[in-house]
Amino acid sequence: MSDLGPTLRRAREQAGLSLSGMALRTGYSRSYLGNIETGVRPVTPDVIKKYENVLGDNVKRRQLLLGGIAALATGSAPDAAAGIANDIGSGRTGMLTGIQTTHATDKAVAALVARDTPSIASLVTWARSGKALLRVNATGILAKVRSPTLDNEAIGALRADGEARDLYLTAVIHRLLGLTWDDASDFAASRTPLSPSQISSVSAELTNSEDCGARYCSTLLLARNPGQPAVTSAFHRALHTEQSRENLRTVAAALAGINQLTI
Repeated sequence: MSDLGPTLRRAREQAGLSLSGMALRTGYSRSYLGNIETGVRPVTPDVIKKYENVLGDNVKRRQLLLGGIAALATGSAPDAAAGIANDIGSGRTGMLTGIQTTHATDKAVAALVARDTPSIASLVTWARSGKALLRVNATGILAKVRSPTLDNEAIGALRADGEARDLYLTAVIHRLLGLTWDDASDFAASRTPLSPSQISSVSAELTNSEDCGARYCSTLLLARNPGQPAVTSAFHRALHTEQSRENLRTVAAALAGINQLTI
Protein backbone atom coordinates (compact mmCIF):
# COMPACT_ATOMS: atom_id res chain seq x y z
CA MET A 1 0.00 0.00 0.00
CA SER A 2 1.25 3.50 -0.82
CA ASP A 3 1.99 5.69 2.19
CA LEU A 4 0.53 8.72 0.42
CA GLY A 5 -2.94 8.30 1.95
CA PRO A 6 -1.57 8.13 5.51
CA THR A 7 0.63 11.13 4.69
CA LEU A 8 -2.49 13.10 3.77
CA ARG A 9 -4.11 12.01 7.02
CA ARG A 10 -1.11 13.10 9.10
CA ALA A 11 -1.02 16.49 7.35
CA ARG A 12 -4.74 16.97 8.04
CA GLU A 13 -4.43 15.94 11.69
CA GLN A 14 -1.41 18.17 12.23
CA ALA A 15 -3.49 21.08 10.96
CA GLY A 16 -6.18 20.24 13.54
CA LEU A 17 -8.78 19.53 10.88
CA SER A 18 -11.31 16.70 11.21
CA LEU A 19 -12.12 14.34 8.37
CA SER A 20 -15.61 15.85 8.25
CA GLY A 21 -14.08 19.32 8.03
CA MET A 22 -11.85 18.24 5.16
CA ALA A 23 -14.83 16.70 3.38
CA LEU A 24 -16.75 19.93 3.72
CA ARG A 25 -13.86 22.00 2.36
CA THR A 26 -12.94 19.72 -0.57
CA GLY A 27 -16.42 18.70 -1.72
CA TYR A 28 -15.66 15.00 -1.32
CA SER A 29 -17.64 12.73 0.98
CA ARG A 30 -16.25 11.83 4.40
CA SER A 31 -16.30 8.11 3.53
CA TYR A 32 -14.43 8.67 0.28
CA LEU A 33 -11.67 10.66 1.97
CA GLY A 34 -11.51 8.07 4.76
CA ASN A 35 -10.86 5.38 2.16
CA ILE A 36 -8.23 7.59 0.52
CA GLU A 37 -6.40 8.20 3.80
CA THR A 38 -6.41 4.51 4.76
CA GLY A 39 -5.22 3.35 1.37
CA VAL A 40 -8.45 1.58 0.42
CA ARG A 41 -8.83 3.87 -2.59
CA PRO A 42 -5.98 5.32 -4.68
CA VAL A 43 -4.96 8.94 -4.28
CA THR A 44 -5.65 11.08 -7.34
CA PRO A 45 -3.98 14.31 -8.48
CA ASP A 46 -7.19 16.23 -7.75
CA VAL A 47 -7.30 14.96 -4.17
CA ILE A 48 -3.70 16.03 -3.62
CA LYS A 49 -4.46 19.46 -5.04
CA LYS A 50 -7.56 19.85 -2.86
CA TYR A 51 -5.64 18.92 0.30
CA GLU A 52 -2.83 21.30 -0.63
CA ASN A 53 -5.31 24.11 -1.23
CA VAL A 54 -7.04 23.54 2.12
CA LEU A 55 -3.96 22.95 4.26
CA GLY A 56 -1.50 25.27 2.50
CA ASP A 57 1.88 25.19 4.20
CA ASN A 58 0.77 22.32 6.43
CA VAL A 59 1.15 19.98 3.49
CA LYS A 60 4.80 19.13 2.82
CA ARG A 61 4.47 19.30 -0.91
CA ARG A 62 7.56 17.34 -1.71
CA GLN A 63 6.75 14.52 0.68
CA LEU A 64 3.39 14.10 -1.03
CA LEU A 65 4.89 14.39 -4.46
CA LEU A 66 7.66 11.84 -3.98
CA GLY A 67 5.20 9.29 -2.68
CA GLY A 68 2.52 9.84 -5.23
CA ILE A 69 2.81 12.08 -8.24
CA ALA A 70 5.64 10.14 -9.89
CA ALA A 71 3.60 6.97 -9.49
CA LEU A 72 0.49 8.74 -10.69
CA ALA A 73 2.33 9.89 -13.80
CA THR A 74 3.97 6.57 -14.65
CA GLY A 75 2.27 3.75 -12.80
CA SER A 76 -0.99 3.51 -10.90
CA ALA A 77 -2.67 6.34 -12.80
CA PRO A 78 -0.94 6.65 -16.17
CA ASP A 79 -3.34 9.34 -17.36
CA ALA A 80 -2.03 11.90 -14.85
CA ALA A 81 0.83 13.09 -17.09
CA ALA A 82 -1.62 13.22 -19.97
CA GLY A 83 -3.96 15.30 -17.82
CA ILE A 84 -1.20 17.77 -17.02
CA ALA A 85 -0.22 17.91 -20.70
CA ASN A 86 -3.85 18.47 -21.66
CA ASP A 87 -4.06 21.37 -19.20
CA ILE A 88 -0.96 22.91 -20.72
CA GLY A 89 -2.31 22.51 -24.25
CA SER A 90 -5.50 24.24 -23.18
CA GLY A 91 -3.60 27.12 -21.61
CA ARG A 92 -4.48 26.06 -18.06
CA THR A 93 -1.75 26.04 -15.41
CA GLY A 94 -3.59 23.34 -13.43
CA MET A 95 -1.40 21.32 -11.07
CA LEU A 96 1.71 23.24 -12.09
CA THR A 97 0.80 25.95 -9.58
CA GLY A 98 0.11 23.65 -6.62
CA ILE A 99 3.10 21.35 -6.17
CA GLN A 100 6.62 21.09 -7.51
CA THR A 101 6.69 18.29 -10.05
CA THR A 102 9.30 15.54 -9.97
CA HIS A 103 12.01 14.74 -12.49
CA ALA A 104 10.01 11.71 -13.68
CA THR A 105 6.79 13.68 -14.04
CA ASP A 106 8.52 16.45 -15.99
CA LYS A 107 9.99 13.87 -18.39
CA ALA A 108 6.60 12.25 -18.95
CA VAL A 109 4.90 15.59 -19.62
CA ALA A 110 7.76 16.84 -21.82
CA ALA A 111 7.43 13.80 -24.05
CA LEU A 112 3.75 14.58 -24.55
CA VAL A 113 4.06 18.29 -25.31
CA ALA A 114 7.37 18.37 -27.19
CA ARG A 115 5.78 18.69 -30.64
CA ASP A 116 2.85 20.88 -29.64
CA THR A 117 3.71 24.48 -30.45
CA PRO A 118 0.95 26.11 -28.34
CA SER A 119 1.98 24.04 -25.30
CA ILE A 120 5.61 25.01 -25.68
CA ALA A 121 4.64 28.67 -26.09
CA SER A 122 2.62 28.52 -22.87
CA LEU A 123 5.50 26.91 -20.98
CA VAL A 124 7.96 29.53 -22.23
CA THR A 125 5.62 32.26 -20.99
CA TRP A 126 5.00 30.57 -17.64
CA ALA A 127 8.72 30.01 -17.07
CA ARG A 128 9.08 33.79 -16.81
CA SER A 129 5.86 34.79 -15.03
CA GLY A 130 3.41 33.80 -12.30
CA LYS A 131 4.05 31.94 -9.06
CA ALA A 132 7.47 30.48 -8.33
CA LEU A 133 6.04 26.93 -8.49
CA LEU A 134 4.60 27.60 -11.93
CA ARG A 135 7.88 29.09 -13.12
CA VAL A 136 10.03 26.21 -11.90
CA ASN A 137 7.60 23.55 -13.14
CA ALA A 138 7.35 25.12 -16.58
CA THR A 139 11.12 25.42 -16.73
CA GLY A 140 11.54 21.81 -15.60
CA ILE A 141 9.38 20.55 -18.45
CA LEU A 142 11.11 22.74 -21.03
CA ALA A 143 14.48 21.50 -19.77
CA LYS A 144 13.50 17.93 -20.63
CA VAL A 145 12.14 18.45 -24.14
CA ARG A 146 15.74 17.94 -25.38
CA SER A 147 15.79 20.86 -27.78
CA PRO A 148 18.92 23.06 -27.86
CA THR A 149 16.75 26.16 -28.32
CA LEU A 150 14.49 25.31 -25.39
CA ASP A 151 17.53 24.27 -23.33
CA ASN A 152 18.86 27.79 -23.76
CA GLU A 153 15.46 29.22 -22.80
CA ALA A 154 15.31 27.07 -19.65
CA ILE A 155 18.83 27.95 -18.56
CA GLY A 156 18.20 31.63 -19.19
CA ALA A 157 15.09 31.46 -17.02
CA LEU A 158 16.95 29.75 -14.18
CA ARG A 159 19.85 32.18 -14.34
CA ALA A 160 17.52 35.18 -14.10
CA ASP A 161 15.15 33.79 -11.46
CA GLY A 162 16.73 33.13 -8.08
CA GLU A 163 13.57 31.74 -6.51
CA ALA A 164 12.92 29.20 -9.26
CA ARG A 165 16.63 28.37 -9.41
CA ASP A 166 16.71 27.53 -5.70
CA LEU A 167 13.71 25.23 -6.11
CA TYR A 168 15.27 23.48 -9.11
CA LEU A 169 18.60 23.18 -7.33
CA THR A 170 16.89 21.72 -4.28
CA ALA A 171 15.22 19.07 -6.44
CA VAL A 172 18.53 18.15 -8.09
CA ILE A 173 20.31 17.89 -4.74
CA HIS A 174 17.49 15.78 -3.32
CA ARG A 175 17.63 13.38 -6.28
CA LEU A 176 21.40 13.14 -6.65
CA LEU A 177 22.61 13.27 -3.06
CA GLY A 178 19.71 11.54 -1.34
CA LEU A 179 19.07 14.34 1.15
CA THR A 180 15.64 15.01 2.59
CA TRP A 181 13.80 17.85 0.89
CA ASP A 182 14.39 20.21 3.82
CA ASP A 183 18.10 19.32 4.03
CA ALA A 184 18.43 19.67 0.27
CA SER A 185 16.84 23.12 0.47
CA ASP A 186 19.31 24.16 3.18
CA PHE A 187 22.21 22.78 1.15
CA ALA A 188 21.05 24.67 -1.94
CA ALA A 189 20.94 27.93 0.01
CA SER A 190 24.41 27.39 1.45
CA ARG A 191 27.78 27.54 -0.24
CA THR A 192 28.93 24.29 1.36
CA PRO A 193 31.56 22.52 -0.78
CA LEU A 194 30.81 19.03 -2.03
CA SER A 195 32.45 15.97 -0.51
CA PRO A 196 34.45 13.65 -2.82
CA SER A 197 31.54 11.22 -3.11
CA GLN A 198 29.16 14.09 -3.83
CA ILE A 199 31.51 15.41 -6.51
CA SER A 200 31.38 12.01 -8.17
CA SER A 201 27.57 11.90 -8.16
CA VAL A 202 27.16 15.46 -9.39
CA SER A 203 29.85 15.13 -12.05
CA ALA A 204 28.00 12.21 -13.60
CA GLU A 205 24.93 14.44 -13.97
CA LEU A 206 26.83 16.75 -16.32
CA THR A 207 26.25 14.14 -19.04
CA ASN A 208 22.52 13.70 -18.34
CA SER A 209 21.19 14.40 -21.83
CA GLU A 210 17.59 14.30 -20.59
CA ASP A 211 17.69 17.39 -18.35
CA CYS A 212 19.59 20.55 -19.22
CA GLY A 213 18.41 22.15 -15.97
CA ALA A 214 20.02 19.39 -13.92
CA ARG A 215 23.25 19.88 -15.88
CA TYR A 216 23.12 23.60 -15.15
CA CYS A 217 22.50 23.06 -11.44
CA SER A 218 25.27 20.46 -11.32
CA THR A 219 27.67 23.02 -12.74
CA LEU A 220 26.66 25.48 -10.01
CA LEU A 221 27.24 22.81 -7.36
CA LEU A 222 30.61 21.70 -8.69
CA ALA A 223 31.73 25.34 -8.85
CA ARG A 224 31.71 25.26 -5.05
CA ASN A 225 34.92 23.20 -5.29
CA PRO A 226 37.04 25.35 -7.64
CA GLY A 227 40.34 23.95 -8.82
CA GLN A 228 39.83 20.42 -7.57
CA PRO A 229 41.12 17.99 -10.22
CA ALA A 230 37.95 15.90 -10.30
CA VAL A 231 35.84 19.01 -10.82
CA THR A 232 38.12 20.46 -13.49
CA SER A 233 38.11 17.14 -15.36
CA ALA A 234 34.32 16.97 -15.21
CA PHE A 235 34.03 20.48 -16.62
CA HIS A 236 36.43 19.71 -19.47
CA ARG A 237 34.43 16.61 -20.37
CA ALA A 238 31.24 18.68 -20.33
CA LEU A 239 32.75 21.11 -22.85
CA HIS A 240 32.87 18.23 -25.34
CA THR A 241 29.38 16.85 -24.70
CA GLU A 242 27.17 19.82 -23.83
CA GLN A 243 24.76 20.91 -26.60
CA SER A 244 23.26 23.97 -24.92
CA ARG A 245 24.99 27.26 -25.62
CA GLU A 246 23.94 28.65 -22.25
CA ASN A 247 25.22 25.62 -20.38
CA LEU A 248 28.52 25.83 -22.26
CA ARG A 249 28.84 29.44 -21.15
CA THR A 250 28.13 28.40 -17.57
CA VAL A 251 30.75 25.64 -17.61
CA ALA A 252 33.33 27.94 -19.20
CA ALA A 253 32.63 30.60 -16.56
CA ALA A 254 33.06 28.04 -13.78
CA LEU A 255 36.40 26.95 -15.22
CA ALA A 256 37.51 30.58 -15.41
CA GLY A 257 36.40 31.29 -11.84
CA ILE A 258 33.71 33.73 -12.98
CA ASN A 259 30.35 34.02 -11.22
CA GLN A 260 28.06 31.84 -13.35
CA LEU A 261 25.01 33.96 -12.49
CA THR A 262 26.40 37.15 -14.02
CA ILE A 263 27.54 35.98 -17.44
